[in-house]
Amino acid sequence: MAGGGYDLEEIRRRADIVEIISPHVALRKAGRRLVGLCPFHQEKTGSFTVDPETGLWHCFGCKAGGDLFRFVEMIEKVTFAEAAEMLARRLGVAPRRPAEAARQRGRERLLALHEAASRFFQAQLRARMGEHARAYLAGRGVAPASIEGFALGYAPASWDALLNAMQGRGFSGQELAQAGLVIPREADASRQVTGGFYDRFRDRVIFPIRDGSGRVIAFGGRALGEDQQPKYINSPDSPLFQKGRVLYALDHARHAMADTGRALVVEGYLDVIACHEAGLAETVATMGTALTPDHVDLFRRRLSEGRGAEASAVGGPGLILAFDADSAGLAAALRSRDLFQQAGLSVRVVTLPEGLDPDRVLRERGAEALRDLVSAALPMVEWELTRILRRREGRSETDRLVGLREAVATLGRMPEGVEREYYTRWLAEHWESGSPSRTALTETAIREELTRLLARRGDRSRRMGGPVPAEAPTARQVPEKPSASLGKANLLGALITHGELARRYVAELKPDDFSGGQRAVFTALQRLVAEGEEVTVQSLVAAVEPTATQSLAEVLVGHVPEDRVAESLESGVARLVEDRLRRREAELRERLEQVDSQQAREGILRDLAEVGRERSRLAGHRLVGEN
Repeated sequence: MAGGGYDLEEIRRRADIVEIISPHVALRKAGRRLVGLCPFHQEKTGSFTVDPETGLWHCFGCKAGGDLFRFVEMIEKVTFAEAAEMLARRLGVAPRRPAEAARQRGRERLLALHEAASRFFQAQLRARMGEHARAYLAGRGVAPASIEGFALGYAPASWDALLNAMQGRGFSGQELAQAGLVIPREADASRQVTGGFYDRFRDRVIFPIRDGSGRVIAFGGRALGEDQQPKYINSPDSPLFQKGRVLYALDHARHAMADTGRALVVEGYLDVIACHEAGLAETVATMGTALTPDHVDLFRRRLSEGRGAEASAVGGPGLILAFDADSAGLAAALRSRDLFQQAGLSVRVVTLPEGLDPDRVLRERGAEALRDLVSAALPMVEWELTRILRRREGRSETDRLVGLREAVATLGRMPEGVEREYYTRWLAEHWESGSPSRTALTETAIREELTRLLARRGDRSRRMGGPVPAEAPTARQVPEKPSASLGKANLLGALITHGELARRYVAELKPDDFSGGQRAVFTALQRLVAEGEEVTVQSLVAAVEPTATQSLAEVLVGHVPEDRVAESLESGVARLVEDRLRRREAELRERLEQVDSQQAREGILRDLAEVGRERSRLAGHRLVGEN
């Protein structure tokens, strides 16, 4: 199996999971395992357990777990591919395919170029020629610690300062062009190509843009001259940088995002720095683009784990948008409600004072004022409805009715359910502050207008106030009997650690006998048996999907060995099969009550008879054949 172009098995062979985890968790011996305080939730008694023999870890408190890749994913807040790459670099594992190895060498070369360019820009800011850039940053109130922490720099007012410096370090003009740091010169007036390159960034404050692991992948430049346009420029997209997939300061914010369960999203580099100086370390910025589906997925992954997931369990992981009220970015975010909802992200919006951005709020009103505004952020729908109402205050009745229809249209974009019902009443209460009867009349009018709006969209099934259709009938849910023998997790653990028994029993079970991650673990075990592979902990770790390693760790680290494992497996497997047959029998009997066709009834009765024979076989203790 490979991840990010690397051989995962080679990484596993070279890695020592205890060495990977020890810098983050103080481990102590507990039998053949090691235990410590979990780094992913608050606890006083260590329930974080590492099994060096299997290369797996599991926390009995928060239920997190997995292999070394999963640990790096969670502790570093990176993707699986990024975790594989980080471990490969640490262990000296090269990509397995020549083409991938060549691509990786090119990528590492570009990363080295960006790091060298960043050091060059920082040196220029400290030099005499960077004096006016330092004055600009001081005038904007940027603290020296922030200049250092965010590695700010200065691009000299020269056509080739960076070009010459990087060529002196062994980088070619073509490499600089590929990175977007220089631009090829165009043909002259006689249409003769002059050749060569010139610097993209000139006389600008430089903001290095880093990936989630902290490596420089691009730059942003802020103009210093009044006549310089545009005010901001970013590196163009490159093999390292796609602006729709990157967030500025994610490397600074990722741990705070995980701890708080939220991300504060702003639109400018200096806004990010201002928020971090105000103690809002979970702040990031988009790269001159609206929030994209890639951004939303990034937030979903990074906010759904760690301590913050517990802290935000009621409202779900959340975004707080601190955009200018009239910005294109906020307008785009309002249109992206479905994306946020599908990702399970709640979204709140900061109401900024007119004409101010987060940076100016901090400079003019102080850090506490900025924090208070963030704390007072409103849910996205409430913010939009409030904005609509305020725009119509003191206007004519005609204008106010136009505003009411605009507000109803906002409700119409919400899915039917409790939230839309809540905001329907909220709108009625805030539209009129008169008598209760007048408010009730307004609520009725809102509901009627919403019904008409949805009907015009052809969405008649969701008309307001209409009957809610009942869900389609499903088969009777038959609860599983509590097993007197092995539980499902322990049963899987016994099958894996006693591979010779797995071949006897796996054929009797089906993936549907398990749920969630345990189903994925069983499917991998079933595949090993079907393909004639040896069933061992190591072979299953290699066979299971990366997303199921948490369940695999729970199964193996939590497995309690039994003295009479063969008898326990026989009983445990029989119980699962019996539960499945009982559910199947209940489903067939329910179908029998619903069909009228004699032919259909006869087919169902045949199936019921087969289920009966299977249950008789179980009762006779003939679950599996002899070896």
